[in-house]
Amino acid sequence: MTKLYFERIEVRCEEGRPRSFVWRRRGHQITTILKRWIVRAEWWRQEVARQYYKVECDNLGTYEIYYGRGRWFLERLYD
Repeated sequence: MTKLYFERIEVRCEEGRPRSFVWRRRGHQITTILKRWIVRAEWWRQEVARQYYKVECDNLGTYEIYYGRGRWFLERLYD
């Protein structure tokens, strides 16, 4: 089961990949990138391009985060 958030987060990257993020003033250290993919949609109107990551953190939480339009967001939290 998952819960959707779509909230802005601060992300620290190394070598082009997310390594940690801050969400609701709490730090989360990324231990594993489980999956990475790019979504491009409706290019004929206004292109939407997002780079998604499904990550596991040191608190054993699994999160889906993405980078799009110059900002990072937390989209989903897995139970």
